[in-house]
Amino acid sequence: MRLILIRHGEAVGNASGVMLGRQDVPLTERGRQQALALREKLPPPNAIYTSPLQRCRDTATLINPCPELKIQELAELIEIDQGIFTGLTWAQAQAQHPELCKELEESDYLISVPEAESMAMAWQRAKQAWKQLRRHSDEDCVWCISHGGFLQCLISVVLGSDRLWGMEIPPAAWFDFSVRVDLDGRFEAENIRWWRINAFNQNL
Repeated sequence: MRLILIRHGEAVGNASGVMLGRQDVPLTERGRQQALALREKLPPPNAIYTSPLQRCRDTATLINPCPELKIQELAELIEIDQGIFTGLTWAQAQAQHPELCKELEESDYLISVPEAESMAMAWQRAKQAWKQLRRHSDEDCVWCISHGGFLQCLISVVLGSDRLWGMEIPPAAWFDFSVRVDLDGRFEAENIRWWRINAFNQNL
């Protein structure tokens, strides 16, 4: 299966560093242009899945090259809930929650943010998303439009990694994988054509 994981185009608040979480905001005009440009870069899909949030749904609609292809919302693709940080920039969070932010900056480990979804919960959600995506056949090309935070979990799950790799994922960036949906990706398979990274955090 060709699996294309896509971060939505630039949304209101992205440029100023707002931690959107599940705040439902639209794309900016730049984000809409990014989505239209992205449509020309990707192989045609057999299925398109999107987070239920507006910035992803709008991206999915704009990049869909096949008007007759129904875009499917997948609840598991929603962004990680940022809890009390939702809608704040980091500077605003530091002003409102100085002790918590200091702890987050100094700790080598994940610190829980009140009312936020834990990374362990997001990781389990990514496993559920991957389980649903693997119902497709090896001949399919599947696009998934999601968010910068959650994609880090989903990418680790797709790669079979036992850890979360932090990375900056720009708006409209994409990841292109070739995967065998009927195999677990064990090393014994010995065929790198079955499991291949075609593009990783590719940007416009």
